[in-house]
Amino acid sequence: MPKDIRLLIVSKIASTSPINYFNTIITCKRLHFGPEYYPVAKALNLKPLVNQPSLANRYRMLVARCLEANNIDAHFVKGMLEYFESQNQILGLHHIHIASKGGHIQGTYVYGVLLMAVGETDNGVKIINKLTDDKGISVVEECMENFQRSIERPFLHMKETYVSSMQKMWPHLNCYPQEGADTTVCSNCFHFFLLTEFYKMMLGFNDLMD
Repeated sequence: MPKDIRLLIVSKIASTSPINYFNTIITCKRLHFGPEYYPVAKALNLKPLVNQPSLANRYRMLVARCLEANNIDAHFVKGMLEYFESQNQILGLHHIHIASKGGHIQGTYVYGVLLMAVGETDNGVKIINKLTDDKGISVVEECMENFQRSIERPFLHMKETYVSSMQKMWPHLNCYPQEGADTTVCSNCFHFFLLTEFYKMMLGFNDLMD
């Protein structure tokens, strides 16, 4: 079988899961195509690092090769690392934005919520609304849960910015999300609910106005 066909097959397998990819490349020397090959780096599924971005610090060369190939998982992971390891609230949004534009569902959710969190409310709401319309509320809620599992420490230095953004999005007096409800009263309440859950994760406490 020609090399380009074997490389295509391996890259397709790499896009399904990292486990399938590594099981494939260890079965036969003729299938041993690493991330130094562009098609593999472009397609490689980095789900374990997407779920826990801090692990990427152990695989910097792998992530770098995937970034060079414009792998959207790698852009998401790189953006998350930059955002949460820096005191600069803008750093990291560039890579998360690229992931979002590339169709990365988790990246789209995170990008929308982060924009709302730093005061770019209209842009963030548009992104969350489109994600909800395209994929459904259940997918957005799953993204929120995945995001919560990926955060390993509070982000207290952003409290002033986050609280200011929350005040800007505060719903009308008689319109609040219902505690424990599967649906919200209105879209404003839904966005406020997402932002509130985000703040609980990022700041490490429940009463944001204390």
